[in-house]
Amino acid sequence: MITGKAKVRCPFCEKNEIVAFYKPPHREPSSSRISGKSVTKQIMKDESYHIQSDCPNCGAKKKDIQAYYDGKYKKKITHEERIAMLKRRGLPLVLGSKR
Repeated sequence: MITGKAKVRCPFCEKNEIVAFYKPPHREPSSSRISGKSVTKQIMKDESYHIQSDCPNCGAKKKDIQAYYDGKYKKKITHEERIAMLKRRGLPLVLGSKR
């Protein structure tokens, strides 16, 4: 298993200058025990990145970049983008009506 430091792409400014620790996909032993018996199974773990620094170009925070690589980051949508998205779907909406 080859692990080590790597330079990864910033998801916000698209530059490859963030220092991260890379862990490739690997098998990890996991054991379970009951009275009189012990079982060890191999569990497959996905690749992971552990971000070590903020982005020097755009100033994005380390925790935001880590959330992106973990799959937990959601892009914030403005109100206008949300209205346009709903109209493209063809939903019967009445937006901004005055009563």
